[in-house]
Amino acid sequence: MKIRNKIKTNWNITTRFLVTLIFIVIIELFINLLFWNQIILYTKENFTAPTPEKFTLNFSKYMAFKNGIPFVKEEGIRQIQENNVWIQIVDENFREVYSFKKPSTVPVKYIPIKFAHIYKYDIANSSIFIGEKKYGSRNFSYIIGFPLNRVAKHTLVFNPSSLRSFFWNGVLLLLGMDILVAVIMSYFVFGKKMGKPLQNIVNGIDELSKGAYGTNYQEKGVYKGVFSNLNNLGKTLGENKKKREELDKIRSTWISSISHDLKTPLSSIKGYAEIMKDPDYTFSKDEIQQYSEIIYNKSTYIQSLIQDLNLTYKLKNKAIPLKKEEANMTLLLQNTIIEILNNPLYSNKNVNFYPEDENIKAFVDKKFLRRALSNLILNAIIHNKDNVQIDISIYKKDKIHITIKDNGRGIPEKDLNYVFERYYRGTNTSSSTEGSGLGMAISKQIIDAQGGSINIESTLGEGTTISIIL
Repeated sequence: MKIRNKIKTNWNITTRFLVTLIFIVIIELFINLLFWNQIILYTKENFTAPTPEKFTLNFSKYMAFKNGIPFVKEEGIRQIQENNVWIQIVDENFREVYSFKKPSTVPVKYIPIKFAHIYKYDIANSSIFIGEKKYGSRNFSYIIGFPLNRVAKHTLVFNPSSLRSFFWNGVLLLLGMDILVAVIMSYFVFGKKMGKPLQNIVNGIDELSKGAYGTNYQEKGVYKGVFSNLNNLGKTLGENKKKREELDKIRSTWISSISHDLKTPLSSIKGYAEIMKDPDYTFSKDEIQQYSEIIYNKSTYIQSLIQDLNLTYKLKNKAIPLKKEEANMTLLLQNTIIEILNNPLYSNKNVNFYPEDENIKAFVDKKFLRRALSNLILNAIIHNKDNVQIDISIYKKDKIHITIKDNGRGIPEKDLNYVFERYYRGTNTSSSTEGSGLGMAISKQIIDAQGGSINIESTLGEGTTISIIL
């Protein structure tokens, strides 16, 4: 069925082209006939130079009579000389009565049959044209001869009905030959070289619409650029599909993890709340304090998780206006590191700070940038062993460069492209600290919003380096 549809589509394209081409051939033929007909009529009616026939017919005005004998006036003599012709005037008996510049081989007397034929045949290497001049009751004929190298005359004898039949048969024959040539050329030129590649393009688009992105087309012929773009489109769509599938997988894992992280504190809150509402048990002050603190911490974690989710979507949709101000980046980064190390959980971590200058200024939103830097540093601490060494540096060269480098576990190459995705969550952690998996995504979104860029490089077993440019 598929093959039949493809053949049908291919023939539809070729047939449409053939019909169009034949239609164009017919129109062109009639336009050409009409054009040449108009050209001939225009030439006949508007040709300004005097033709031999017109010259001969009009020459009678230059003739006069003296004592009943015709002669050519001075103006006529000038016309004869300018046009390099000769003239002979004969009477009713076909006897010469006047001549001027007549060749010696031209006879002075004609018999009727020869005089009738001189219009058809040449005399003395001249093309002959005859006119008439009346004088009273007498009729005189005059012959004007034009040199053959200037005027050549050919007599055509034909049957008008046969000519019309020949003309229309010729037109039909020409039209048939044009159509035959058009069909042959269309099949080999369009059908083979244009129609088939065009059909491949149509089929390729159809395959892409069905999600088949693996077909690779030869980039050649008239549609070389189209096939190149088709291959690139298939490759891009294939990569996007693969990435989407991987993201869907990560999203599912993330949703499962985040559901677990929500379930755990909620279970604790629910459990301690049920204990505290038991009327049969009397709680000591210390127990109430302990349970209340657990409920508070778990609630705070849930609140933090929800806030992170809300923040990442606001950053994505640019719904949070930044309050930029001039800040000492060295001092901001130093205070961020101190704040982290003041936390009892991370006080024993090996974090080194290497500022190039104590006063590196930039216009940033200090609150959000501090959070981004804190997330990145905490990520290096949490997702590595306790003895990891973290080196943080800052310097300015055209732009501000911040580097966070550790010698920890590293990140697998297959995970590097997803570190800054909202659904990525590190699993190679030795810490039980709960996390939403949104920290790295939030950091990138904040740095992007500040007009900066962030890049990560990592080698498994050697460590990770995060580079920030502001």
